[in-house]
Amino acid sequence: MKGGAVITNILKAEGTEYVFSFPNNPLIDEAAKTGIRPIIGRVERTIINMADGYARAANGAKPSVCMVQYGPGIENAYGGIAQAYSDSIPLLVLPSGPPRSRLGLPVSYDPVYNYRGITKWLDSVRDAGRAAAMLRRAFSNLRTGRPAPVLLEVPSDVVQDEVSDAAAAYRPVKGSRSSGDPSDVREAVRALLAAKRPVLHAGQGVLWAEASPELLEFAELVQAPVMTTTLGKSAFPEAHPLALGVGATSGTGMVNHFLSKADLLFSVGASLSTTLASCTIPAGKTMIQCTIDERDLNAEYALDHAVIGDAKLVLRQLIDEAKRQLGEGARPGGQAVAAEVASVKQAWIKEWMPKLTSNETPLNPYRVFWDMNNTLDRPNSMVTHDSGNVRDQLVPFYESTTPRSYLGWGNSTPLGFSLGVTLGAKLARPEKMCVNVLGDTAFGMCGMDFETAVRERIPILTVLINNSAMGGYEKYLAYSAEHYRTKYLTGNYLKVAEGLGYSCERVEQPGEIVPALQRAMKVVKSGHPALVEFITKEEYEFSKAI
Repeated sequence: MKGGAVITNILKAEGTEYVFSFPNNPLIDEAAKTGIRPIIGRVERTIINMADGYARAANGAKPSVCMVQYGPGIENAYGGIAQAYSDSIPLLVLPSGPPRSRLGLPVSYDPVYNYRGITKWLDSVRDAGRAAAMLRRAFSNLRTGRPAPVLLEVPSDVVQDEVSDAAAAYRPVKGSRSSGDPSDVREAVRALLAAKRPVLHAGQGVLWAEASPELLEFAELVQAPVMTTTLGKSAFPEAHPLALGVGATSGTGMVNHFLSKADLLFSVGASLSTTLASCTIPAGKTMIQCTIDERDLNAEYALDHAVIGDAKLVLRQLIDEAKRQLGEGARPGGQAVAAEVASVKQAWIKEWMPKLTSNETPLNPYRVFWDMNNTLDRPNSMVTHDSGNVRDQLVPFYESTTPRSYLGWGNSTPLGFSLGVTLGAKLARPEKMCVNVLGDTAFGMCGMDFETAVRERIPILTVLINNSAMGGYEKYLAYSAEHYRTKYLTGNYLKVAEGLGYSCERVEQPGEIVPALQRAMKVVKSGHPALVEFITKEEYEFSKAI
């Protein structure tokens, strides 16, 4: 058997459905021969983003595999893989490489050297007989510990090498998980139960571990309100009486209220890093962190207690220990906490209702997002934002009710990411209504890959917020914006999307928002991608997190 067939047979054995690829790699054809469908994008970054979305939506249950060309292909893929690394996404990146006789030459780009900072593990297959062993190591890294991309370069001549049956033998890899130290669990629970106003803080580790049921049970047991990071959004049902919503660059009024008054923060599945996807934790609180990665500990906040382990296993330990310390029943005071959450939420929504229900034209983007929230079948949808204002306006007000019904991202914030991640999510969860919300600036970063959605038959719904400007950039470009109009944009995006095969509609009146969304959803359900462009004003107000 040749080396290429060995590699793609292993991918098939590991459950690979798709290879996200562009434009040329000898393994693409080999994968197709084994029954793995190649998905070809228009640029490398988008196919990496698609693999990223597939991984998130499937919770890593099936491999998310990227194949690009050596040289310019793997060079251009860098931004997408850097984004995946910053958000801890498990991708298997298989770039081709030059023939082994040319490895190490100055003109040959070396990903094994250049990608060290944005991968968990990487290597090059110099001998086809070692391919199976190296893929075992790659899959072990993908499935154990903190998720992150791994990279295995395959030189083009390795694909043609003959491999013995013994060297080609392979058994799929099973990941490993670990629980926390029982004494750490005991002390963390004791501190939590002693607190007067604790807040639970959930990150995306809860989603990767599929630990939302355990988080819900723990919150109800200890009667503590729950906030999430943007990456952790949807880990806890946001319609629940104890839900505070998201605290990040923007956030809910509930997060502001409870986090400012909390005497203890109990974080599960989050790095506690200060990024655009999280908010600053005010000083003076007892800090407890449960994480899978020891590198997170004491990184930005001094911790009082820590538990290292998988979020699902640790939460089960926390539940059992809390029951032991509490005795019969839940911690008292839960009705008062829920009533306080409801009161603060009601006041916050009331404050924002003039914008959420605005009839002004150009449209207020908050009206678009409020109508989206009330039109989509939220449990059966997967929604994501793009970078910038659309993120900061959508994240607090779109209410996610089930795990992965919202795909939050943004430790790194590349414009245009939302299209690829939504295309990948749709491939992983074809039964869902997958929706990406992007602005006109982001459209310029990903617009040609609208054709990918059409050609590859991936029906998603794109919501385009068009205010003809790079929203918020006057803060950085004040003089040049005034004198040279550097923040302003032009163009007819509808014609671009229509020319690439999308079903499109433009909306300028508030009464048409819901009907247009309903028409677009009908198109998507028929199997075709759709775009609704909303002509909006620039909106300068945000629901700020602490």
